[in-house]
Amino acid sequence: MTQGCRDVATWLSGTIAAMGPFELVSDGATGIPAFAFAIRDARAAGFSVFDVSELLRTRGWQVPAYRFPPALDELAVLRVVVRNGFGPDLADHLATDLRRVVDRLAAVGHPAQLGDEPAVTGFHH
Repeated sequence: MTQGCRDVATWLSGTIAAMGPFELVSDGATGIPAFAFAIRDARAAGFSVFDVSELLRTRGWQVPAYRFPPALDELAVLRVVVRNGFGPDLADHLATDLRRVVDRLAAVGHPAQLGDEPAVTGFHH
């Protein structure tokens, strides 16, 4: 069961790493099936991991974004935890939604400029 989760985490992290703006901080292949990724150059991208997290939330995903402790506080990442039941099909849906979010942010910049995006009021089940 844990190896299956690691396999999904490894596949998903590789898929995300292949997307233009992202670089992996960890890949989910060892230890717990979780990984973190950052935007390679947020200034050049025109958006942050916090923007990505916010727009993913509007699609029903909880992908937290946060800064590291003070010694590494310039590093902000998104974190994905793959749990039992989060199989390849769901991972593919997350990757697809992440591509949509990145394309949207790349086209219009910061989410505050997204006039037709619904207001974010928090995650809803």
